[in-house]
Amino acid sequence: MLYHPNLPKLWNEDLAYFCGLILGDGSLPKAYSKRPNGKIQKRYIIHFFCNSDEFVKDIYIPIFKKLFEINPRIIILKKKHPLYVCTIESKELYLFLERRGITTGKKAKIAKIPKLPSKYQLSLLAGLLDTDGGKKGNGFGLSTASNNLGLFCEEMFKKLNFSYHSCPWYYNNHKYHQIYVHKKDFPKILKSIPLKHKDKINFINASVAQLVEHHIGT
Repeated sequence: MLYHPNLPKLWNEDLAYFCGLILGDGSLPKAYSKRPNGKIQKRYIIHFFCNSDEFVKDIYIPIFKKLFEINPRIIILKKKHPLYVCTIESKELYLFLERRGITTGKKAKIAKIPKLPSKYQLSLLAGLLDTDGGKKGNGFGLSTASNNLGLFCEEMFKKLNFSYHSCPWYYNNHKYHQIYVHKKDFPKILKSIPLKHKDKINFINASVAQLVEHHIGT
């Protein structure tokens, strides 16, 4: 099926958030296939991987439809825990995202933050944390093999005046980053970053509640 998506002319909060999701748990693979006539053709596939059925149906699909006016299909991989793969093949959309600065191919070590207006950086950060974010050390943050993504998160946490920890390490001659906000500043996260993933929000709220109980108890 040929898809003809709507392509936003300007950056907005939804597009920035969507790009954050793709940077976190998405993929624009460099894929090829052989036609019946033997010729090799390039494929233009956009994937998004998620283990939350609720997030896919309530957040990812509605934002995708709102932005591009087309529907990706959902494939459920039956493993020990279901993995939902939202996928669509569209040359127009693939090239649009590539022009916007989304890294294609194997992006883990080379992913870069797109150049976008600073007023939308929080939305992109939210998308990144809604996918790659989670409990790290004694806080909430992410680990990444991308130096660019690591520095972006560190710069954003610094701008937001969060108390955070940055822990780079080397493995097989490559630098990895772990950056997380300390638990005492968890209340600031929900006030500053527009997270949408209920599991991430619930984790932060539960941690805040524990902090409050601890202070009351002391």
